[in-house]
Amino acid sequence: MAEDDGAVDRTKVFPWHAKAKEECITELKLADDIIRSGLTTAEAEQRIEQYGPNKLSEKEQVTIWQKIWAQVGNVLVGILVFVAVVSMARAIAADNSEDVVTNWIQVGIIVGVIVLNTTIGIIQEGSAEKAADALKAMMSADALLVRDGKDVKIPADLIVPGDIVKLNLGDKVPADIRMLEVSNLSALEAALTGEAVPIDKTVDAIESEGDPQAVPLGDRHNMCFSATLIAQGSGTGLVIATGDETEIGTINALVSKVEKKKTNVLEQIDTVSKWLATFIAITALATWFVAFFITDESGIDALTTALVCAVAMIPEGLEAIVTMTYAWAVSNMAKQNAIIRALPAVETLGSVTTICSDKTGTLTKNEMTLTCFVTSDKRYKFDVDASERTPGNFIVDNAYLSERADPSKYLKASEVIKKGPSAQRRSRRGRKSSFGFGITTTMHPSDPNEGATAAPAEPEKTEETPAATPEETTDEVKPAESTSGESPDSDFVRKSLGGGILCSKCTLGENGGRKGEIGNPTELAILRAAYFGDVDVTGVKESAPVVAEVPFSSEYKFMATVHAPVEENDTSDYMDKLIVHVKGAPDRMIPLCKYQAKSGSFKEADLEPCNKDYWIEQIAILSSHG
Repeated sequence: MAEDDGAVDRTKVFPWHAKAKEECITELKLADDIIRSGLTTAEAEQRIEQYGPNKLSEKEQVTIWQKIWAQVGNVLVGILVFVAVVSMARAIAADNSEDVVTNWIQVGIIVGVIVLNTTIGIIQEGSAEKAADALKAMMSADALLVRDGKDVKIPADLIVPGDIVKLNLGDKVPADIRMLEVSNLSALEAALTGEAVPIDKTVDAIESEGDPQAVPLGDRHNMCFSATLIAQGSGTGLVIATGDETEIGTINALVSKVEKKKTNVLEQIDTVSKWLATFIAITALATWFVAFFITDESGIDALTTALVCAVAMIPEGLEAIVTMTYAWAVSNMAKQNAIIRALPAVETLGSVTTICSDKTGTLTKNEMTLTCFVTSDKRYKFDVDASERTPGNFIVDNAYLSERADPSKYLKASEVIKKGPSAQRRSRRGRKSSFGFGITTTMHPSDPNEGATAAPAEPEKTEETPAATPEETTDEVKPAESTSGESPDSDFVRKSLGGGILCSKCTLGENGGRKGEIGNPTELAILRAAYFGDVDVTGVKESAPVVAEVPFSSEYKFMATVHAPVEENDTSDYMDKLIVHVKGAPDRMIPLCKYQAKSGSFKEADLEPCNKDYWIEQIAILSSHG
């Protein structure tokens, strides 16, 4: 097990991602068989005393009075308070009822402005504090560990560096982990890096030129980070950081300890307020001096005259104008789900001229959605804003995303497919914007479990004809004339989406939403579209149990599931066969397909030879739209 006290100096920066897994185990002073045996209970208790619980630090609580003072503790508000006190005194001392009303109205306006400014500021700070709380909510509640040689589930706050954690589909990563074993593992890291697609994980050390710490988090493919989500596969890893030492802990510290700095507008207002206060004081004093010594007014009358002059020079509307302007800007930002902690921060944001983003060409909403569904003769447009479940959310619109692709993209896609699997592997980019899935059938004995194994299939070697350019495409492969608004063949659409439902390992969110959903974003987009297309997602899965599976791999770039026969199959010819649903990257799917559905039917009599030129063109068209 562990040697001596099992402690490692946490102040020492160790490039976990750049070191082999054996070196990482040695760095944490663990035994060679730690993957199988895990820490002992005694070792875990010793380490938790040293490193502390796996929790994010709580921010020091600010009292309501501190929040109020932060909003009113400036020169301009002080001037307004002074004016309000003077107006109140004048209202009490006035003999004329009209003067009484006027002064009380002025008091009400000034107090209203101060209260409004203070309230809005406190609400905004509360929203920012909720953002910090949201980070804590992202943390995992429990985790599956290896302790004392056994798999045990314990509260995540008891995890310590050196623990061995097992991760599976749908798990929240409980700490920063160096992966030791992976099986088609990928993680959603959007909450940490902003990357919208799952990141495939490996166990190999990440090579880099220069400082290993300069490698971006998104490129550390042998690491899983706290608060991210496992989208696919499974794996086992070594905990290397917990609590505030994790990457999400760094973000928590930044959110909790915001440096307070005045914006240019606030600095200018403070400067103007100080000069204004000085000028008003001098003017009021001079007015009192003249009234008392030169015009021989009584002391109280001279003071009243001086105060009237002072109040008249105070721009009491300035605070209201500034507050309302900030509040309007903050309201617009809130509609875009952007939290502004302090109202004046919007002034700084308005001064921004350039935004630098470490993204691959696009800024996304981190919401993958099915928008277009293409068949051999139709294009279906999906209502991405659908809130009701109805087949009408899919309409036939043959003009939707039907423009010809950029020739360079089209020729590149065609070239890769024609050259075969080796060229496809060489051209792999790691992310695909296009997606396809096909259906095949296989003969099988009466026992659906006998010999029900599947393996990656090699594309059939057939002689291909050159791909048609967009100008040469025949009428048979062109989309039909636009018939926007036409009701689709709902049965065909449902069964097509059913293939995507069955060939997935995802869990749909509550009421088709994103809350509670688990799995790959691409698969979830298909499931959500099916749900709002009035497909019984749960019923489809239950009606066709999986008897074998080929998990997705970056090597062959498709996933296949084998399902037992069910009574609802298209024809009686399928009753003695297992059904294989396959989905994957188009450059792999097209060579695997011999036939395509014709006239909105999957019946064997309606199948026709797969027109690969047409599908290559459609892929290029859709890819050109991103």
